[in-house]
Amino acid sequence: MAITQIELNMYQKKLSELSLDSENNQIVCNYSNEFIDFDELKKIRKTRKLPLSPDLLYIDEDSQEIWFVEFKSSTKKNLENKRFEIKRKILDGLIVFYEIFQNYYKYKKYYFVVYDTEESYNEMVVNALSEKNIEFGLEEIEGKFLDKVFTDNCEKFITEWEKRFNIKFYKGK
Repeated sequence: MAITQIELNMYQKKLSELSLDSENNQIVCNYSNEFIDFDELKKIRKTRKLPLSPDLLYIDEDSQEIWFVEFKSSTKKNLENKRFEIKRKILDGLIVFYEIFQNYYKYKKYYFVVYDTEESYNEMVVNALSEKNIEFGLEEIEGKFLDKVFTDNCEKFITEWEKRFNIKFYKGK
């Protein structure tokens, strides 16, 4: 099943919409830049039961990178209980991606879980002095299914993408 760039454009939504946690009615990243809504894109497969998937898909042809992004308006403590669900979203998302796009096997694959990082002062000091760890047991899939996994807040996500892809992000309305 091949999909064209024009067809992909039909699945674009604002980052504020993609990062909306409907369960808690909270926007995780309130920016107006548009990206591919992977949850909608996967519906072209016409299967009875839709698999889990990340919220956002970004394909950078120049750097040959594929990024999957999951937004959670929850703290690290609350997400620890959802380790299995997060891993399943990653693995299901990869399978769905390759069912839709068959020509991206050589691209590097990255996954970013964006969540609320509410930290105490002591945690902030420790984290500032140490290398950032991958949360939720996702270090187990780094290097196997994905080249790199990131888990951090919206600010770190935006900073990483601005630097990496030279994207200017615009605050949402």
